Amino acid sequence: MRFRTCLISMPVALAITSSVTAQTATRADEVRFITENKRVPDRDRQAALRQWGGWPAFKHAHPRWSAEFNEETGLPRRAYGDPIATVGHEATERAQRFLADELVGYRLPMDQLVAQNTSKGGKLTYVHFTQQYEGLPVLGAHAMVKLDDQARVIAFGADLAMDITVPLTPTVAADVAVARASEGLSNITSHELRGLAILPVATNGRHVHHLTHRIVVHTRRGDTPGRYDCLVDAHSGDLLYRTNEVRTCGHGEDEGDDAMDLSVTGLAYAGSPLTAPEVQGLPNLNISINGNVVRTDVTGYVASDLTGPATGLFQLRGPWTQVSTNSVTPSQNVALSEGFNQVNFTVGNLRERSAFIYVNQIHAHVKNVLPEFTGMDFQMQCNLDLTTDFCNAFYDGTAINFYAEGNNCRSLATINDVVYHEYGHGINDKYYLSLSSDFVNGAMNEGYADVWGFTLTQNPVLGLGMNLDNDNSSVRRYDTPPKVYPVDITGEVHGDGEIIAGAWWDLYELLGNDMELTLDLFAAAYPGMQAATFNGNEGQAFRDVLLDVLQADDTDGDITNGTVHGAAIVEAFAIHGITLISDAQLYHDGILAGPADEEIPVEAQLIITFPSTLYLQDASLHYKVNNAETWLSTPMTTTGDGLYRANIPAQPAGTVVAYHLGLRDIFGQSSSITPIAANLNDPGLPYYTMIGYGLAATENADDLSQLGELIQGQPEDNAITGNWEFGPPMASYGTAGEPSTIVQTGTQHTPGGQYCWYTGNALSTTSPIGDNDVDEGSTTLMGPNVDLTPYVDPAMSYWRWYTNNPPSGANPNADWWQVYASGDDGASWVPVEDTKTGERNWRRKVFRVRDVLGDDATQIRLKFIASDSVRPGLEQDGGSLVEAAVDDIELWSAEAPDGLTERHVNHAMSLWPTPTSGPLSIGVRIPYDPSTTLEIMDLTGRSVRSVPRIQSDLVNVDVSGLADGQYIARIRWSQGVVEQRFSVLH
Repeated sequence: MRFRTCLISMPVALAITSSVTAQTATRADEVRFITENKRVPDRDRQAALRQWGGWPAFKHAHPRWSAEFNEETGLPRRAYGDPIATVGHEATERAQRFLADELVGYRLPMDQLVAQNTSKGGKLTYVHFTQQYEGLPVLGAHAMVKLDDQARVIAFGADLAMDITVPLTPTVAADVAVARASEGLSNITSHELRGLAILPVATNGRHVHHLTHRIVVHTRRGDTPGRYDCLVDAHSGDLLYRTNEVRTCGHGEDEGDDAMDLSVTGLAYAGSPLTAPEVQGLPNLNISINGNVVRTDVTGYVASDLTGPATGLFQLRGPWTQVSTNSVTPSQNVALSEGFNQVNFTVGNLRERSAFIYVNQIHAHVKNVLPEFTGMDFQMQCNLDLTTDFCNAFYDGTAINFYAEGNNCRSLATINDVVYHEYGHGINDKYYLSLSSDFVNGAMNEGYADVWGFTLTQNPVLGLGMNLDNDNSSVRRYDTPPKVYPVDITGEVHGDGEIIAGAWWDLYELLGNDMELTLDLFAAAYPGMQAATFNGNEGQAFRDVLLDVLQADDTDGDITNGTVHGAAIVEAFAIHGITLISDAQLYHDGILAGPADEEIPVEAQLIITFPSTLYLQDASLHYKVNNAETWLSTPMTTTGDGLYRANIPAQPAGTVVAYHLGLRDIFGQSSSITPIAANLNDPGLPYYTMIGYGLAATENADDLSQLGELIQGQPEDNAITGNWEFGPPMASYGTAGEPSTIVQTGTQHTPGGQYCWYTGNALSTTSPIGDNDVDEGSTTLMGPNVDLTPYVDPAMSYWRWYTNNPPSGANPNADWWQVYASGDDGASWVPVEDTKTGERNWRRKVFRVRDVLGDDATQIRLKFIASDSVRPGLEQDGGSLVEAAVDDIELWSAEAPDGLTERHVNHAMSLWPTPTSGPLSIGVRIPYDPSTTLEIMDLTGRSVRSVPRIQSDLVNVDVSGLADGQYIARIRWSQGVVEQRFSVLH
């Protein structure tokens, strides 16, 4: 079982890659009302909203402005364009008058807006508003106006609740709500009632407003606190939201000779326990001398005006931190004399002195980056050597806390960037509080805590040497292959945070390792409050960051004409899937087969919303033939209707063409790769088209077994659970019944079939996702030895499901899916697939036998291996949550052998448009046969449309009444059957 558990109040933590405790944000103790964390704007809805409300009038007055709309309220969630002049005496007044005058057509609830502190980010000023209805806060509602240095509006947002009608008298008592909020939690110590609030929840295209009890439940497991922020419906009693706000580490002038001058030093680590400790000055240390307190400077020196002799009390405490172990702060008394005194602070230990220095370093860093911010100018408690856990640390809202060394993990208080990370959670917390808001989004919080760390160390490796037996172990690294949105979004806040943190690290490198410039952009964008959104809205938050960074880099208030460092900014974020067109989608149904010596037309429907259209450069088709290693590209053309077309050049019979589609923005960055991840170095599967092939034999696990028996398991297998089985698969979910969290497939692939091979079923669909997944080894599905001598240029295809990176799964993308082929009945094996890129979907692999086994192959045997590798020292010993399935293994021949019926003759049928929202045109290319019938089926094999007799070469079928999804068109005639998939998309 490989799933994470996560210590999440604002106690804030750093998920650690270690051999001890795994962490997750999607355990049973967390409840979210946002379940689709990969949601992108809906094209049709966005288009409709551009013609609704106050936008047409605003657009007429300001034609170069763009917006992304809240699809539930219709209001512009984020809008930007060329500068608009304002009137008023100060920023808040200008912002209020802008919203009231320019957006009059929206009837904004101006009387409900509450102005918050105005925040400056370099040359930009952010004015933020919250919303209150009848004195109650409206959670998640927020308006923002961004002004340039000439007080002109260059961006705004009006993400507000409209037409609130919820009854304001609760019918669920507070004590009942507390009990509901506490369900499933243990070690509860206390709770807080924080009053009532209104929560808008997106439901079926509109906002449903819930009156909620706001409750904080406090827990403590040993030294580890929990502070659960909970929302309980005050009318139904439903627990709508619960998240642990504790964030874990988961993984002077000369005054004369008669006064006393002091230099205070101590032996401490210079950033890491991997190097020998050094004698260093203790900065910002308070010293009590005869009732007077003096403080050392950043070098550990202080020139006092106090005369001696005297006794000084030295403690590891100062204005910015106090270090304690078991509530004891190291202290020592030292006899002082007039003149210079060299004091060596020897009490306590290396951990305490190092942590004291590190906290002072990160405090100085935040003052340098945000000089006007005073929210961290207090004595942060730093607690060491907690004993109820290992390999972790956390921020709890008032203190940073570090567990003792043990279980092969160092005390993380000895590693500077881990201390910076935990303190960074405090910066995020207090900065948003200064704006009367909360740093809500967990991925943003974890990512930005890392940013605070690596912008000080200027090192992409966080927590280097955390394991005692491995100096190369680490918490996280940003010098490895990047995590990409939305491919790598899992719902685990530390992993998801690596996407936005990685974008900042790559920006630093693309700016020529200019950290000062990077921090200038970071500081200017930081007040944008992109993180004031609930978990699940990561895509929205990441896009907002990119927009705010571009506007921070701009010099004329108009990013559409370019910014100073725009190319580097856009490239850095695009590396992580965050682009100006990252909400665009290409919809295409893969072409399974095509005729020889004819161009293959490829069509895709582009779903893109304004303003992303401003930044779209073009679309391209990328293809390669047989075993070619280099992708060839050809541009796709459109007539303006969003349907893009290109042709794959004609190929001879016996060819396999792999292809994928992609978009490019005006900065040359690729986005919206279809199929997902097909362009990566360790790619996902592309589409495959077989040219001039006929089907020779099939193993579909149901009614066709023409290849021979498949065997579940081999002697060398060593997985302890999740071994291959045959039968109907049972779905598993991160959240029971929620399709977006599926892990193991619940359906086989054959239309109308029931069975496939899969890696173990759990007891039920509500079982935890780690029940009976592949654990601690590998499991093999061995195929039969197939004679190829009757066939011409044979090819093999199969459909497979493989995931190693589901939401809440530990060590995502860490384990392999491997398929091998043998031409000598298993004496030797050659790889067909060897990948760590999973996809929670049925995908088709096709290959020519000669490209794998050579031109002389006369037989082939396949084996399919799913593995969970054991790597001691890593989280969950390095294991991933692994599930796999195989179905519809097929043998193809470039010339159909005598006596075999070609079951799939795909060039006999063509479909357009696809995807379709209404009429589907079907071209029929077979000789007239009065017995020819057409049937439309869903993926369970259920017939949803039929034409009993086809009498022409063109049939039109109305599918407008079908739900969105994939379907199969099947034509039967006396000589065969042809099937082709298509999508319905409204």
